[in-house]
Amino acid sequence: MSSKGKYIGISNRIPLDVLEYSICHFVKTGKIESTEYLKIVKEYTKGENRAKKTVSHITTVINKNASLLSFISKKCNGDFMNFSSTDRKAILLCLFSISFPITYDILNGFAVGFKVQEIISKRVIVEKIGSIYGSNRAMHIGIDETLPLLIDTEVIQRVKTGIYKKDYPLKVSSQIVMELIVYTDLKLSSTKSTLIEDLSFKPWYCYFELSQFVPENFNILISLKDSAIGKGYLTIK
Repeated sequence: MSSKGKYIGISNRIPLDVLEYSICHFVKTGKIESTEYLKIVKEYTKGENRAKKTVSHITTVINKNASLLSFISKKCNGDFMNFSSTDRKAILLCLFSISFPITYDILNGFAVGFKVQEIISKRVIVEKIGSIYGSNRAMHIGIDETLPLLIDTEVIQRVKTGIYKKDYPLKVSSQIVMELIVYTDLKLSSTKSTLIEDLSFKPWYCYFELSQFVPENFNILISLKDSAIGKGYLTIK
């Protein structure tokens, strides 16, 4: 599903617990078990067709990020639960955003709004995303089905129907997760490189607290290169 030439893709929500289970299983086995996922999804979703659509979204996340998940598996010794709860949420948020870029655009829309006010209405986000994807049914569904996952990851909080505020940033301690966060931003932004000094100004990073952020240690997804000014710039390998 797309509009204005931009891919939307998401048309059914994925419960965070189900996505985490599926990623955990794949990291451990390297296999996609759609039948098993379907059993779990049915505990959350009514209707065979909706459940199958959710499973198709889960397999999309895995297939689009198979190489990233291979790196992640090596770093956690095949056990996704070795990462902290907030690291896991950050990983899932990145993988979901890469699979369905409207997620990244929604988060950036919220982040820009949060700089000037504490609460944001859904209407504001619909207007921002509509200007990118076109204001049609597919876009509205994409927003509606993405917001629950953002609430589940606790990067935003619903104050009441249609009104949201920023939650606390996810505390990230794993270097591979920090690298994935930068990789996601570079992959989905209009520029494929960024000065280290500019990271704090980019909307995407307001959702993460990167403790012991050491770009010099990035060596899997991101390269650190010298620049004429500042501490250098980061680019996708």
